[in-house]
Amino acid sequence: MNQKELPVIVCSGTPREMGRQYGEQAAELIRRNLEQFALRRDSGMLEAMQRTLQDYAPAVLEELRGISEGAGVGFELLLSYNHWELNPDDHDRCTVFALHSDDAGLLIAKNNDSPADEDGRFVIRKGQCENGLPFLQVTYAGFLSGLDMINAAGLCNTHGSVGSAFARNGNRLDIRLHLYQLLQSCRSVKELTSNLRRVPLTGKGFTIAVGDAEGNSVILDAAVPFIAERAVNRKFAFSTNLYEYPGLENADRRPAAGRNICLWRNGYLKWIEQQDPPRTLARLQKVAASHDPWAPCRHGGIHGSVTDWSVIFMAQQKKVLIAHGHPCEKPYLEIAL
Repeated sequence: MNQKELPVIVCSGTPREMGRQYGEQAAELIRRNLEQFALRRDSGMLEAMQRTLQDYAPAVLEELRGISEGAGVGFELLLSYNHWELNPDDHDRCTVFALHSDDAGLLIAKNNDSPADEDGRFVIRKGQCENGLPFLQVTYAGFLSGLDMINAAGLCNTHGSVGSAFARNGNRLDIRLHLYQLLQSCRSVKELTSNLRRVPLTGKGFTIAVGDAEGNSVILDAAVPFIAERAVNRKFAFSTNLYEYPGLENADRRPAAGRNICLWRNGYLKWIEQQDPPRTLARLQKVAASHDPWAPCRHGGIHGSVTDWSVIFMAQQKKVLIAHGHPCEKPYLEIAL
């Protein structure tokens, strides 16, 4: 799948109003995504999801109800969709970067990849909830995920899916939905990571590059419910759907063979880091667009996936650059925050 053009959705107001506006503007894309998604029929599980959101994120629950109303889709289907965990064998895509550049400050970036036969639809969503920080996110239409998101304070993140082998039973909030509400209030890496740990978490597990306007950066190995920090303020850091924090290397639920593509991409970027590490915005864009064996810009075939879009969050300049499609073919365009 390679969508080429990501529509911009603009929302503001109360959580319910924001949800309705989101649903109305992206109705066709949301329905298209939901058509490919099978509803969890376990009523007890759906009730537990609602209770958890009511306990830990009531505004998110209200916004989901608004999306359901605006898009004309079933609330339970949308709720389940926002808790979707992909197949463990699918966690071998997306490349995440953090660069303290010489010319553009801290850059938090990502190439987003999907299976060649997937037809998921993405949107660029700009929003401001009442009393919250304005934000911009790139996400599947219908998601309220706080991954791949920046706020007006310059706090931002990008992510790659990994998985988690740890038990996540009980009343736990999906990490994506928790990050969504935190990005509307937190202003720094320290504030985000501190608040992230104050709620019991569930979710499939991710590596997350985080940065802020003060120039702080970290990669979180979020093998939920555990969160580990690495690559703190490293000049050039990256992640290829692998946990690297000591003790978490095998916490992804994947068989060893399932890590091969991730390991090969990781090796390529380590070679770049040693031979010719990026120091500027232009050089990072070139790395994101590179086609060497196991490089980040992917066109299917042996690479197993296709790059849908590439984003660069400029944390200190509070700017967003997005390439709609392969970054080797499409220019990075600035999207106003």
